[in-house]
Amino acid sequence: MAKATSFRTAVALIRAAEDALIKKAGQTSPLDRVSTLRGVYYGTPWSLDYKVESVRSMGGAHIRNLGFLTYTGATIPADPRPAFAGTTLLADLQASQSIRDRGRGIDIGHMLIGLEVRASAALRTKTFPGQGGTGLEIVTWLGDLGGGAANLAKRRILRPTGVGVIFHNRTSDYGVMDNLEGDAAGYLVACGTTPGGPPQYAPGKGIADALASYLPLASRTEWSTRAARFAQALGATVSPKGITNKTDVVDRLSEKLYEFAVWYAATRWVPSGELLGPAAEKACQHMKGAAREVATVFVATLSSAVAHAPNPIDATGPYPGQSATGPCASTLLKAASTDVGAVRKQLDSWVKDLGGLFR
Repeated sequence: MAKATSFRTAVALIRAAEDALIKKAGQTSPLDRVSTLRGVYYGTPWSLDYKVESVRSMGGAHIRNLGFLTYTGATIPADPRPAFAGTTLLADLQASQSIRDRGRGIDIGHMLIGLEVRASAALRTKTFPGQGGTGLEIVTWLGDLGGGAANLAKRRILRPTGVGVIFHNRTSDYGVMDNLEGDAAGYLVACGTTPGGPPQYAPGKGIADALASYLPLASRTEWSTRAARFAQALGATVSPKGITNKTDVVDRLSEKLYEFAVWYAATRWVPSGELLGPAAEKACQHMKGAAREVATVFVATLSSAVAHAPNPIDATGPYPGQSATGPCASTLLKAASTDVGAVRKQLDSWVKDLGGLFR
């Protein structure tokens, strides 16, 4: 095989990986294969994410792997390397996470982790304490955009920064088009008539077949309605002109993004020492405004994609201006500015609470 350069070759690559896992690892269930393939991208020592985060920040890769372990219901993916031995499949898959095809795009890793998490009723429906959403939300749009809101607030400690950077950046982070398309796919691939519902595979079919049905290859039916179905799964009402209850959706998503942004900052940058002392409270003062700006752009982006289907789910300006700072409403980030030990105790308490979700 080789690195995928189109939607069609991405499907072929996943099909080849599935064939190897069936024949050499005995993974006859697509539920097992989706977990293994997710581990190629996230949550394992051999994942692409682990490689990237090991370079970016000391300890960050390990912390993120613990997060993925939590959000996937303590699922540890099988190691695919024995099944892929003698091939370039692992390298080809990792080189093919973000696929561009004639102006369209999709993040395959986001699709896979959403598809995996949807198999668990608890992860689809139960909100993680202090984190703003369910496991499905966190591994898709909430993790992307909540992390983006935190990053925006952190940037604003040093200088004014427009929200557009969260949706257009060279590192392909947060709300870039490929990520948002991957988030939508995480809800919609193999969903049947229930976006975000349990995955449904036809007899004898697998991930590659479900992805081929979703992408605009043999048919454009699923692809042309994806923005509307994704928006509806997030509580929007839609018409041919777009989302009709934008204000309500922005209000609700802003709160979710704010909660996850606080968690993201506290678990990622406080333990690493990147956000301590006065900087922690200053970032917190920007957090609510940043979360609302990100929610506003996200909802506008989805609405435009609904109205102009099958256009990409891609943010465009003009963007809202930078929000004024407000009082820090997070006891966690306030504590980080004066007492890191208290933060660690709070995180330990939340970790214990998380364990109860899966009993």
